[in-house]
Amino acid sequence: MVDINFVWLNSVHESDFVYYDDIHDWWLLVQTKTYAKVHTESGDVIVPPDTVMLYPPKAPASYEAHGGPYANYYVRFYTDEDFIEKLNLPLGKPIILRSPESMNSLFKFLEKEYFSDFAYSQQSMGMIMRLMIMKLAESVEDNSMTEQQRALINLRYDIQTRPDYQWTVNEMAERIHVSAGYLQSIYKKQFGVSCMQDVLNRRVDLAKEYLQSSAYSSQKIAQLCGYQSIEHFCRQFKLIAGMSPLQYRKKALMKQAREN
Repeated sequence: MVDINFVWLNSVHESDFVYYDDIHDWWLLVQTKTYAKVHTESGDVIVPPDTVMLYPPKAPASYEAHGGPYANYYVRFYTDEDFIEKLNLPLGKPIILRSPESMNSLFKFLEKEYFSDFAYSQQSMGMIMRLMIMKLAESVEDNSMTEQQRALINLRYDIQTRPDYQWTVNEMAERIHVSAGYLQSIYKKQFGVSCMQDVLNRRVDLAKEYLQSSAYSSQKIAQLCGYQSIEHFCRQFKLIAGMSPLQYRKKALMKQAREN
């Protein structure tokens, strides 16, 4: 689950601004809106607007204004999932965005959800956060990707954002103009998981979010996650999560009660 600690847009500082923190227990994602100097293990780097740095918990996060006032967008978040590690993103290093407009829009959606009073905003923020991380992955890979690799990234992006869709291997293969067998081979080589297992994993992740943050029945959650049969949903959930949906919800609620 992704838990947003804080999100802020247009954080503006004077030209002598310096940021340093090595004791934070959250993930920190920063998008510069002005030029900045970023301190990395290999030395200082001057970065342009719309550069992103992603800092893991307890890792030094250090940057400052360069040549004038400094501004950025940022979000602090917690997660007990490993979706970031699996993407092998460069942590604590500048990433120049491939599509700044998309990231700007995602930040705005995230801020809107964070400051809303809707009961299920946490679930929405988790999904937005995953999209932001996927956008970073696109930017990292863009310069070195072949057209086929780019098509695979786009396919996985769609899977992550629409796990409820009735995906089939044949349809996925048609989308990137390869055979079904070849798709399964290159997809697993690229992402370390088969394309259909990726769909199932994402459906279960989404179901976990609903179980923790909503009062929906298992039947309703099954439908929202793309299952046409409650029995099929429960069987796959237990296979991947190691427990039934009801057991997972009970465990999650007990954990939340202890934390509160």
